[in-house]
Amino acid sequence: MTSPPPGPSRRRRLVTILVVLGYVAFFGALAAAGRPPFVAAFAKLALVGAGVLAFVWLLRQAWKRLLWRVGRRLAFSYFLVGVLPLGLLALLAALAGYLLGGFLLGHLYRDTTLAFEARLHSAAAAELHAAPPPSRRLADGSGELRFAEYRDGKRVSGGDAAPATWPQWLVDEQARRAADSVPPGDGRRPSPYVALADGTLSMTALAGDRSDGVLVWFVGDLDTALRDRARAWIQLFGSNDPRKLPVTRIQIGGRSLLLRGLWQERDPGELAEFYRLQPPRRTGEPAWLERPLILWMEQTGALRALATGDTVADTVTASLAASPRGLFRSLLSASEQADSTAWLALAGVAVLLSEIWVVAAAMAIFMIVGISRAVNRLSRATGAVARGEFDVRIPARRRDQVGELQRSFNSMAEHLGELVDTAAQKEALDKELELARRVQRDLLPDLIETPDGVDIATMFEPSAAIGGDYFDVLPRPSGRVAIVVADVAGHGLAAGLRMAMVKSALALLADEDLAASGILERLQRLLRSRPGERGFVTLVLAEFAPADGSLELINAGHPPCYLVREAGNVDEILLPSPPLGGLPGPPASTRLVLRRGDAIVWISDGIPECASPTGDPFGYDRLAEALAGRFTSAAELRDRLLEALRRHCGATPVEDDRTLVVLRYAPG
Repeated sequence: MTSPPPGPSRRRRLVTILVVLGYVAFFGALAAAGRPPFVAAFAKLALVGAGVLAFVWLLRQAWKRLLWRVGRRLAFSYFLVGVLPLGLLALLAALAGYLLGGFLLGHLYRDTTLAFEARLHSAAAAELHAAPPPSRRLADGSGELRFAEYRDGKRVSGGDAAPATWPQWLVDEQARRAADSVPPGDGRRPSPYVALADGTLSMTALAGDRSDGVLVWFVGDLDTALRDRARAWIQLFGSNDPRKLPVTRIQIGGRSLLLRGLWQERDPGELAEFYRLQPPRRTGEPAWLERPLILWMEQTGALRALATGDTVADTVTASLAASPRGLFRSLLSASEQADSTAWLALAGVAVLLSEIWVVAAAMAIFMIVGISRAVNRLSRATGAVARGEFDVRIPARRRDQVGELQRSFNSMAEHLGELVDTAAQKEALDKELELARRVQRDLLPDLIETPDGVDIATMFEPSAAIGGDYFDVLPRPSGRVAIVVADVAGHGLAAGLRMAMVKSALALLADEDLAASGILERLQRLLRSRPGERGFVTLVLAEFAPADGSLELINAGHPPCYLVREAGNVDEILLPSPPLGGLPGPPASTRLVLRRGDAIVWISDGIPECASPTGDPFGYDRLAEALAGRFTSAAELRDRLLEALRRHCGATPVEDDRTLVVLRYAPG
């Protein structure tokens, strides 16, 4: 089999598709109309639901068709277990590397600002007890340092760009930065930056105190100064800067999350500046790892004006960028030996893991292909057997559980043809047995014609096999009635044929004017005269005269019969004798006279031998107890015995034929 089992019919699928398209068209028209609004909203919601259901249906169909084969399922399972996690791990490693790079970039930025601020402190301390110059240009040419001198809390030199009085707020800010303390409820570190009169950002430092102090601040392109020292892209923005990075606010419950952009659009000049700081190895287009891939952001507290101490911006944000290669050059170990050793160890572990994964992948592919091929062969062979090709075999060369399954299939297929032939023969035999059982039932009388004064009730329940029970009611000359109950030994066709022979012989002998003993004598000679294997027949023959109630009873090895008086008392009539067709010997006989309302009951051995679920037979004592008591008809007496038999035996299967004949004498 190479495709999944057939699904719904094409007509049903076509009807389903048409219904869905009509559904979508109807609600699409409602949504396009837009009136009233709630109808349009409901129509849009219905279209979304239809889209979701269609997606789920398509996904289910794809799953059924693509993954019906065992090989595809194994390959898909291996992809989920052995391939997809590698991509996820690589993505996780890239994300972790990106976060680590961002942390390192932020650390590099903070170290640079601290180093720059320390330089300002050194310059202020150097000029504390001397007459500071108005300004001094930095050696790297990034800007100049300007100084202001304070005596008794008042500015004595430095111009209007410096505060007129001693900036105690700046002393407090520097103390908080030195202690690395965060103001309560703010969550941001104090800003190391101040705003000059023209709005540009600067950094400042103090030396001394109110009585004798020096203030120094930087004038120039602070972004460039920090970039040159960090060898990474640094761009500062105040919260009042129109170039500030976009901010997205997400409200979750009572908490707000701020997501800020990490990259400002840069013009070619800014990109050239970035590659000046972290130059590529080769001229021309930079490599992928040399591009500004690591983007980060650092944020500090409020920005104050240097001259007045007033807050001019709530925050100062530093947009940081670096290439992975440039960041590694700046921050990894400067020792070539240690760096090489670490990379060699990492490369060795990576190669070892790659080799293990390649070996595991090869083993998995080998197993998937082998199992898929074996399952496909088994599937094709099973389909051939289903079509009746019992000579199909599977090459079984594997030495595992799949190979054992293939050998078991070959062994099964080898004997399956014989089993099918045997089943066909058994089916034909069962049909013949059923026909034989039907013939056996047809041999029993359907309608019993009884003279006046005789009430007869019968019951015959055959076993599963063909049995040998037989009963009949035959008219005799002079108005008499012959009642016959017989049981041929054994089961099967032989017993059924022997029973048919006994019935035919009795029917012929009953028409002759012979006594009952003469009939049994003739039947005995007939059975003993047959060549070959002899069959035993137990038989009881009763000849009843309705005119006076006289009954002649002759028994040849049959179970006893029971005389039930009108008052309800029961007499067992036991006549021991050999069965017909066996050892020679005359049958036993007796004569009875039935009074009005009396009944006589004949049975076969299947009734007393019927066992309960625990194996306890019904027996003759329970039989006599069930017959005891008053009755008004032969059918009532019969039903009473059968009810007692049912209560005792329950649902026990019938193992032998059960025959019951009840004759009640009721003259007019």
